[in-house]
This record gives sequence, C-alpha cells and structure tokens, in this order.
Amino acid sequence: MSNVLFISEARLKRLTAVHDNVEPQELTPFVVQAQDIYIQEILGTYFYNTLKDKIVNDTIGGYYQTLLNDYIAPTLANYAVYLAFPSLNYKIKNKAVLTPTSEESTSTDLTSLKYVRGSVQDTAQFYAERTREYLRDNQEQFPEYLNPGVDGMMPNKNNPYFHGIYIPKKYGCGDNLPDNPNPMN
Repeated sequence: MSNVLFISEARLKRLTAVHDNVEPQELTPFVVQAQDIYIQEILGTYFYNTLKDKIVNDTIGGYYQTLLNDYIAPTLANYAVYLAFPSLNYKIKNKAVLTPTSEESTSTDLTSLKYVRGSVQDTAQFYAERTREYLRDNQEQFPEYLNPGVDGMMPNKNNPYFHGIYIPKKYGCGDNLPDNPNPMN
C-alpha cells in the first residue's frame, strides 16, 4: 500500500508552477516523501492509512473526497515541489553532483533558488493550516482523526507557522512603555 499517491502528476502540475516537461519519475519520490512527512503529520498514521485504504478500494466520497481534493491536494503538491526543488536543479550522478544546462536557459544562483523554495514552503504551510482548520471544523465527519488509536504518529493539530514576532511585555515591545498603560489609574 506504500505506492498509493494522494495526487496525480497532472493535478500536481496544475496546482503548482512545475512545467509540463518535468518527467513524472523526477516528482514521484517527492510526492511519496511529502505524503509521509507532511500529510501523515497532519492526519496521524491511522487516518493516513485509512485514507490510503479508501483510495485503493475506491470508497472515497463525501467529506473524505472534499478533504482530499480541496485540502490535501494543494498541501501535498506544494510540499512535494518544496522537497523536489534541490533535485530539479541538481542531479546526483555516479561521479558528481551536476547542474544540467541547455542552450535556451541559464541556471539560477543559490540565493534565488532559496528564495523561490522558501516561497513554495510558505504556500505549503498555508495550505497545511487550511487543512488543519477544515479537519477541526469537521471533526465529527472524520472519526479516524478524533480517535487516532495508539499506533504510529498522532495527528498534529497545531499551527505550523512561526511568524517570527515575539512580544515579551504585556502592552508592547518597547522599553519606554509604562507598566500601566492608563496613567490616570
């Protein structure tokens, strides 16, 4: 059952900026990795395996179909591209790591590559949070999410974002603020 994919190659390319000329064998390992790492973390192992079973048995429908098409697919597509980025730019061969070139294009520098990859990661994190919100809002429709059992990973229901802002004081982050913001009291 490990070869069950939650998204097709065509759908992945429609949901992301991956060009049609990228071969499926260049993307498939990263779809599998993104499912195992990111989607399983969101769903938990029990729900993740249940969803795989429903796909294999062609019994997916209703809320499960909505979850898969509208929430998991965009999350998975963007995480797969995020994971694939280094391998799409660099090829590991038996004697070296190579950067393929062609007459019609130029390779990007590492700074640009990191920027684009970070942008894809931000998009993936947005869709992951959307997926978590959908699951929280519709918990009663997914008993595998509510009661994940004890085998494998538990669903991570926390927000993946770290906004980079920490305000340690009660009323703001400036040192000049009084402890009491209303001096009349």
